[in-house]
Amino acid sequence: MEVRDPHRQRRSLAIACAVAAVLQLALAPQISLFGGAFNFMLVFALCMSMGNEIGSAVLIGFFSGLFYDMTSAAPVGLMSLLLTIGCFSLATVSHGVSGNASSDSMRLIAVAILAINVVNGVVLFFMGVEGGFVSAVLVYGLACTVLDTIAALPFLVLVGASEPKKGFSARAKGTRFKNYKSLK
Repeated sequence: MEVRDPHRQRRSLAIACAVAAVLQLALAPQISLFGGAFNFMLVFALCMSMGNEIGSAVLIGFFSGLFYDMTSAAPVGLMSLLLTIGCFSLATVSHGVSGNASSDSMRLIAVAILAINVVNGVVLFFMGVEGGFVSAVLVYGLACTVLDTIAALPFLVLVGASEPKKGFSARAKGTRFKNYKSLK
């Protein structure tokens, strides 16, 4: 049985948090695709929520959203609320899924990113920040989703590298050759 190293997990969390914060501050405002921009804090929070405990995921979502709200021109509290709910939902749904870059985790992350970005666009429309409903949903919601889903893959690889390798084997360790010798 493999023992998890809590120091390695904390170090991985700190590195991913620092990378997301630097990318959010330095790179996200510089790159835009059809009116959508990267939200590295959204990607970080959702990737850290995959297969994580629900309480930890909610805290990561809240503080990531608060960091995003404080560093962008969006209304303060909106992304924090959306990420808190999104990370809670993702941690609940992904209870048995590992947080590495598998197809299951990418699908769950992409669906969560799409839901959060579309809801964010609709709320921004009703608050008067976005001009039209169609542009809020299609332009803002989908363009941000494409960019954030692309950014999620490196974060999932980084998170998956910190997890111990999991596997299933009915055989106990070290019995490979013992059983063979006893059969002779």
